[in-house]
Amino acid sequence: MNIYKAVIAAGIPHDSHESDLYIPVNANTRAILETHPHRSNVTVFRSQIDGQLWFDVPFAFSPWWEQHQQRSAS
Repeated sequence: MNIYKAVIAAGIPHDSHESDLYIPVNANTRAILETHPHRSNVTVFRSQIDGQLWFDVPFAFSPWWEQHQQRSAS
């Protein structure tokens, strides 16, 4: 299961920018990221909206990739 699907299955709030997935920093998201083969690329930022810490997981927002695959297949 990819990170995005694991986040959805766990009911974790998330956001995105293009192909990057944003998830809040907490015990549940840390556990999910432990399974990510490229976790060294994951960074942390403080949201200007809510002031909380969030993970930025590059290239992990699956819907963006699915949308781009559909466009290229057309």
